[in-house]
Amino acid sequence: MRKLLLGLLPLVLIACKKEAPVKKEEVKTTVNTCNSSHFMKKILELDEMKAQAKFLDSLTKGKSGIAFLTDSTKVKDGWEYSISAGYNGPDRFETYHIFYASSKDCNMLKIAEPVSGETLTIEEWRKRQNQPVETESYLKKGIYSLPVESLPQVDVKWLETDFLVEGSEQYSCGNPMFRYFPLTRYKNMDLILVPMDCGDFDYRYSLLTVLNNKIIGELYVEGLWYDPGKDDKIEEFSSYEISKTGQIMVTMEQKLDGNTQKTTNTYYQIMDDGNIKPLKK
Repeated sequence: MRKLLLGLLPLVLIACKKEAPVKKEEVKTTVNTCNSSHFMKKILELDEMKAQAKFLDSLTKGKSGIAFLTDSTKVKDGWEYSISAGYNGPDRFETYHIFYASSKDCNMLKIAEPVSGETLTIEEWRKRQNQPVETESYLKKGIYSLPVESLPQVDVKWLETDFLVEGSEQYSCGNPMFRYFPLTRYKNMDLILVPMDCGDFDYRYSLLTVLNNKIIGELYVEGLWYDPGKDDKIEEFSSYEISKTGQIMVTMEQKLDGNTQKTTNTYYQIMDDGNIKPLKK
């Protein structure tokens, strides 16, 4: 009996071994779709590139569309892409824009700003595209801040310059130089006073708006007027106030022998394009 039991023991051990097989190592594979083709498709979906593609289609009579030059760099957790989009002409590749992307973020596209060299998101780039480019002004900047009102005459000291500002010749009153007083700035334009003393009155100022070194708007805002042909000599004194929002109030006061007869307020608005429009009150 003992011999029989000893003989069965190896079989039991062998059977136990067969019931515990070795597990195979599982290797998981993932497919990364954030490749250059994915980002080129996103670039073509941009409104700006659709417009460029339409232009190219018209220019080449349907023979060419947006072409790409791509450069990829392997990084620790994926790939970084530089994608030039443009026109692949017969002589050379003409780059319109350079985009940057990463396989770490399928939804992020960045673009190179050609002037500054910065790398911007599409939203930041579009915002800058819509911002007007401010030209360096040829005029000295005013020292006053809005709101502002008529200054004492003694404080208004005229500066002189060549006729660098477009349209300034017609406000020179025959002088060889353009005379102006730098008052203040509103948004991206200069507000200046000019003397209109070439008529019957020495004290008459006009307000001018100057945008990109070009005179846009004009409004008589301050000074003295009376009708030289009348004996009663009713005098009209004008003064002004400009609010922070670019609204101008011109006050005209009629006086007879120094006594006020009538006061009238007229309102205007400085528009974003520099024009001065009357307002109904």
